[in-house]
Amino acid sequence: MSALGAFAKRRSHVGVVALTVLLVFGWFAYRPALTGTFLLDDFDNLDGLSQVGDVRSAMHFVLSGIGGPTGRPLAMLSFLPQASHWDDSASPFILVNVVIHLFNGLLLYLFVRQLGRQLRMEQPDVEFLALSITALWIFMPLLASASLMIVQRMTTLSASFVLAGLNLYLYARNRIQARPRVAIGGMSAALLVATPLAILSKENGVLLPAFVLVLEATLLSPPTSVPKLQWRIWAGVFLVLPTAIIVVYLASYAVYPEHMVLRRDFNGWERLLSEARIMWEYLFNAFIARPGQFSPFHDAYPVSRSLLEPATILAAVSWIALAVCSVVWRRKYPLVAFAVLWYLAGHLLESTTLPLELYFEHRNYLPIIGPIVALALAAARVGGDYRKYARSAIMLYALINAAILLAVTSNWGKPLQAASFWFINQPASVRAATNLAARQLEEMGPQTALITLREFADAHPQHGYIRIPALTVACGAMPESHHASSLELLESDLSVANFSYTTVTMLDQLLTAVASGTCDGVKIADVERLANTVLENPVYGGRDQYRQLHHKLMARIARLSGDRGRTLKHLAMAVDYSRDDDLNMMMVTTLVLDGQYDAARGYVESARKDLPAFPLRRLGSNLNLEGLARYIDEAERLGELREPKESN
Repeated sequence: MSALGAFAKRRSHVGVVALTVLLVFGWFAYRPALTGTFLLDDFDNLDGLSQVGDVRSAMHFVLSGIGGPTGRPLAMLSFLPQASHWDDSASPFILVNVVIHLFNGLLLYLFVRQLGRQLRMEQPDVEFLALSITALWIFMPLLASASLMIVQRMTTLSASFVLAGLNLYLYARNRIQARPRVAIGGMSAALLVATPLAILSKENGVLLPAFVLVLEATLLSPPTSVPKLQWRIWAGVFLVLPTAIIVVYLASYAVYPEHMVLRRDFNGWERLLSEARIMWEYLFNAFIARPGQFSPFHDAYPVSRSLLEPATILAAVSWIALAVCSVVWRRKYPLVAFAVLWYLAGHLLESTTLPLELYFEHRNYLPIIGPIVALALAAARVGGDYRKYARSAIMLYALINAAILLAVTSNWGKPLQAASFWFINQPASVRAATNLAARQLEEMGPQTALITLREFADAHPQHGYIRIPALTVACGAMPESHHASSLELLESDLSVANFSYTTVTMLDQLLTAVASGTCDGVKIADVERLANTVLENPVYGGRDQYRQLHHKLMARIARLSGDRGRTLKHLAMAVDYSRDDDLNMMMVTTLVLDGQYDAARGYVESARKDLPAFPLRRLGSNLNLEGLARYIDEAERLGELREPKESN
């Protein structure tokens, strides 16, 4: 072996050791958060784990996800090994999330190494670039919530497939000069395989071609071994066309229907204006970490109502200018163009026109890679006497971020302390308030939780629905009280409250408390009256999906009242909006309890003709209907066996 070869091999070993140390430090930085807890959408998305007991129930859980249009089955599949810990401990879930994040760090390291080779950088520069980018990304406090909010595994697992796809793409492209046809085939395969897998974890995976388009348009040079026309056709089909389809799709959502405006309290234009500010705030918090700004709760973020607001117009105009200049001068200033266009491409779905909530830190998980790469690459290209200072500054900055990340994860690992911290820093967040009350109820008792809920409701009457869990807590703390004044105040507030899907969940929890007999002062009829008051509120009544949830709640009220006829009536009204597995089960079990076996079979057959369009969701619903059909047969058989005994 030549001296040059031995030197390169030694450097490679040093790189492996350095990466291993980096990942170990990453593990210890996240380790304090393993004692965290379930939050927000964890319950809605993962509650089905409690029903997993065999292969069929596991398949049903995987194929019946509610997280997005696809159901995100690959992400749901990843939760199955932790099913036995659901409702017991969040630690195994968080552990897997942290491992996925560190694995993504490895994939990012490999991607940057390949990118450095594409840019014909010297090996020491490539190694520095890969390690520094990986360190900055792994230790970035802004990204902590992507791993510590359990259900956001959907985000990080989707990112795993995107990063794997980018690695495979560059691996094939590195051979384009020597074997252009084989390379083009490999590049195409990378996109065709990795993109669907990423989408099946979370729909953001559809952005993989857009990320590759940014790479090709900025940092990478067109291959000389492929005829220009052939290259343009390939890039047009595999990169430009998918990106253009996404843009057209997003444009179709620009005008929100009235019920959506009432629900979100902003229209499409206002969302775009707000996101222009938010995306600058993301960047600021990414590179100037302030622990008080990091939280899972940003539901009180102020909406930009007009372009004439100084901060809004500055943010919007600056993004437009940066985007236009980055496209026009992408070859003249490739590093800046890459940072801007990658960041914007990564935010295409969740920070433009889709009527999602405004602000979540985990949305930066992949988009922030662009600015990080630009920062580290700029430091790697510093020459002369300042070279070592620039590189030392980058690594020192990563260590500072690691220390801040450790403080953040330590806070997450103490649920009550974290809940208090988040509420102090987000005092207008209804989610922060309810999360704090839940932690107080568990660790400090109902009286403290009741004070938190009532004080928040008094200060924020637009969130009057928070008085529902306050009443539920009061029922547990004072079961013999009449609660007449609380009911009156609650009914008044619900008639004008802002929209929240959790309102019906809160009413359902109150109904459970009333039905269990732990609240003498509140009757089932009171819950029904409250539910009808909510439906009369225009921001609720105009939303079909909420009306469906309302009828499901009313069906449960009717069932508890022993009125099967009214139960079936409300279930039928809910089905008129749309079917889902939960509704199918409620309808079939109610019909069976009423002895209407043939009607139950008829319902199952009609449901088979109204399955979801997406193939995997369709399969999951069909499996559920097969299980219901068997349930009907078994119930009828047992009923026939009981009849002779009863006649005797």
